[in-house]
Amino acid sequence: MADPTTETPQPDAAQSIALKSIEFVSDHGLLKGCTGESRWRNAGDPCPRPEWTPERAVPLSISMGRSVVIRLGLSSSGGAPGAAPVEIRGVGPAGLTFESPGAAAASSAAPLELSSARKIGRRIQKFDLNLSWSAGGGAALSPGRTSNVVYVTMGRPQTDRQDVWQEDGVTLKRMDRAVSWISPLNTLDPHEIVYGVMARFPTYTLQPSPRVPREYHHPTYLNDQGGAWAMTDHVEETGECQAIVRLLRGMLRQVGIPGRTRMLVVWGDPNVDGGRRTLSADLEERPWAGLDVAKVEGGRVWRAALIDGPVEEGRTYPASHTRLPDGSFSPGLNRYEACLEFAHGGVTRYYAGGAGVFDSVEPILGVFWGLIWFSSAPNDGYRVEKIVARYGRSGGGR
Repeated sequence: MADPTTETPQPDAAQSIALKSIEFVSDHGLLKGCTGESRWRNAGDPCPRPEWTPERAVPLSISMGRSVVIRLGLSSSGGAPGAAPVEIRGVGPAGLTFESPGAAAASSAAPLELSSARKIGRRIQKFDLNLSWSAGGGAALSPGRTSNVVYVTMGRPQTDRQDVWQEDGVTLKRMDRAVSWISPLNTLDPHEIVYGVMARFPTYTLQPSPRVPREYHHPTYLNDQGGAWAMTDHVEETGECQAIVRLLRGMLRQVGIPGRTRMLVVWGDPNVDGGRRTLSADLEERPWAGLDVAKVEGGRVWRAALIDGPVEEGRTYPASHTRLPDGSFSPGLNRYEACLEFAHGGVTRYYAGGAGVFDSVEPILGVFWGLIWFSSAPNDGYRVEKIVARYGRSGGGR
């Protein structure tokens, strides 16, 4: 018979490991407004870190071509006293697999840092980083699955002018829109990206649309509600050329597209070579740059303007871009054409807001039909007093 004083040995209880948090070290850490309350404004609290806990999972942004580095917060229970550490493994999409190089102690006092076996793909994209977790040595790990939305950018978002430019600053709403527009272009050529985004606005407008909420100040989009970002909700209504350029620059900076940008304005002046010389300036260095010339003739005030459709001397027209009975639009009066000067890879191009792409500044004047002197008419209309110069454009107003 067995000695009744000797206890029968019991098997060790299985070790249980709890995943308490995941911090994405590779995250830019710039996203704000994860609650969505700030809409297009560069506002809202920073999105929480760590990016994953059992209570929440928030989006993050990472530059392409980098390893994804994470820190795991772990705790354990059960198992024999002094049980040996175990291996931790996470398996995700596209080779984004995480594995401890050896056995790891599941202790909340020492977060476990892991790096993905592969680098993140070189593509601007949004994807769900679904990770399946397991532990070695027969230990149970829970939860067995985590998920975070990841925005992959070309480089670190640029935010150094967010105190100056309404369109600058990283928010979840802006990041989601920028990636959704740029990812389908399926290119990493910065010039192709600029061209692809600009192509969404083949024309510009000078006429306010009642379909755009007043708070956004269509068509200028000069507001404190996120500036020109709201244009992406009202693409069909387009906007002024300068608004298109501001949005384009904001998107490029949001996803870290490399290259040098300047916002230029281009115009002609009746007093400079008869209006045929192309004049230009950096709009941010000279905020009032553009055509602003007037004179008095026969007791009437004449003002100079660039006109974007054919006109006749002595004829009176409705306000710029007013829809006419035949469905066309009245020609628009302009102070300038705004364009984004974008330089990358030794190539500089000029992307005119709603008017095309150019290799130099000089031809941009040709987006207009001509340069005129005009006087005011009732209901914001105008009378063409004199045609000063004709350029290359023909057809009706945009």
